[in-house]
Amino acid sequence: MTTMTADAKFWDDLAEKYAAKPVANVAAFERKKAITRERLRPASTVLEIGCGTGSLALEMSPFAGHIHAMDVSGEMIRIANQKKQSQGATNVTFRQGTLDGPTPYEPEHFDSAWAYSILHLVPDRRRTLKTIFDLLKPGGSFISSNVCLGSTWLPYGAIITVMRWFGKAPFVYTYDRETILREMREAGFVEIEERDVGAGKMVAFLVAKKPG
Repeated sequence: MTTMTADAKFWDDLAEKYAAKPVANVAAFERKKAITRERLRPASTVLEIGCGTGSLALEMSPFAGHIHAMDVSGEMIRIANQKKQSQGATNVTFRQGTLDGPTPYEPEHFDSAWAYSILHLVPDRRRTLKTIFDLLKPGGSFISSNVCLGSTWLPYGAIITVMRWFGKAPFVYTYDRETILREMREAGFVEIEERDVGAGKMVAFLVAKKPG
């Protein structure tokens, strides 16, 4: 079983529990959403990767033109579509998939892209960042919330490896702030700014731009 298939199954099995779990840090999440909303316009076309059960996309949908949200887990997408139907949202499209291979989107299609707590789960982070860059229109914004496990002395790599043995964790890639900032610059992003949202030392909430 490939890593991606294994992790899709992990998230499929977790989907119902994930959907019912409350946000751990509500204040930080509200700040993240406020910053994200600042960059939306009524006609904005948005891409969200790692959308989970669609909460962010659905909450932001009244402020955007159309949001395309994707996730590796078919079960997460099923729940997202149920929520979409119950809320009557008409400008959100959920699809199962990743940016690891060919994408269904044209270059320079999106005004904004979001990656909330997903880049540490991506096998080829540099490729994903470059793909996001290419999909953004000139001047488009990229907003990411990064779990920087490499920014702490705790041995998270070893801990997560053990948890994976027991099926309690997906594959997680460890990086620090300096690494993700460098990789974003290498992908072409400019005006990269870390915003303090009160999410803790391991979280780097970054707002960046594709040159216009």
